[in-house]
Amino acid sequence: MTSMTTPPGVTHAPARRLTATRRAALGLALGATVLTSACGLPDHVVGLHDAPTETVSGAPFGEATAQEITSATLTEADRLLASDASEKQLTAILTGPALRLAQVAPRFRTGDPGALQAPSAPTILAISTGRAWPRTILATTQSDGVQRVHVLTSASPTAPFKLWLTADLLAGASIPALPPLGDGTTLVGKDHGLVALPTQVFTLYGQLLNSPTTKASSAVVSARDAFASAIKASSAQQIKALGKLGTFKRTNAPIADSILAFRLADGSALAFAQLTRTDTVKPTSKAKRLDLPKDLATLAKRKSVTEALRLTTIETLIAIIPVEKKATVIGAAEQLVGLNAK
Repeated sequence: MTSMTTPPGVTHAPARRLTATRRAALGLALGATVLTSACGLPDHVVGLHDAPTETVSGAPFGEATAQEITSATLTEADRLLASDASEKQLTAILTGPALRLAQVAPRFRTGDPGALQAPSAPTILAISTGRAWPRTILATTQSDGVQRVHVLTSASPTAPFKLWLTADLLAGASIPALPPLGDGTTLVGKDHGLVALPTQVFTLYGQLLNSPTTKASSAVVSARDAFASAIKASSAQQIKALGKLGTFKRTNAPIADSILAFRLADGSALAFAQLTRTDTVKPTSKAKRLDLPKDLATLAKRKSVTEALRLTTIETLIAIIPVEKKATVIGAAEQLVGLNAK
């Protein structure tokens, strides 16, 4: 038999969860005010004028409104994530990748859920342009030296903004300039004009982190960031620890409908995604069983495996995708979400 090390990346980053303070602020009406005519009143009476006409370009609302929406959403999310919130409460304030992490089984969560909201007001980085839906807000907060980036979305005129994703920037990383807030920011579509579509970038990035991998490098994306380096180092460590007594396999793949990208001022893109990482360890014929490290043994409720150990982790990533050069990952977080031991 042999003992295995904790597989790479299994740092048990806590899942963050949310609740409903200032719910009314989330349903803030942003359309133009319609004024009724007042018979017999002169046109110069204060407040009596034609209803304003919406422009078809630029941000649909200003920085102050975006800040109010974001602050209320993060505050409510914080409250719910720190409590035993129901599924109905969670879906009222979270969606997409953020909701997926909030639904992680309690036994996989460790430590303090953490704060989404910083002591000061969030900084608004971008607001989606135009008057169509869905609408998005990109914001950032900083607490205890960690800079977090948040994406909020509203699906329709009657739907409140919900938190779609939160991820931490890697140490030393920064976000390039975005268009002026008043101009609004477009989301990247099929006519991307980038080195590759965001989906392709994250797919290739995941393949570079696979173990074993058939790709040593890519012309589209770099895997030299701190997160990739740690994942690859942990894979090598696990393979070395197992030796001839066990096999180790790791795969990484984007989750459908979990990729979104904002156009930056220089034409490149700031992209967000969630990937599923699956780690599989199996004993060979040379070992009767593989002993699990204490943390995994506690989660698995058994001390060893004779067939296989499979871990499922969600990776939340932020990348800069340029027009020509390689894309780079500037933000990452991970959460163990599943474990199967036999």
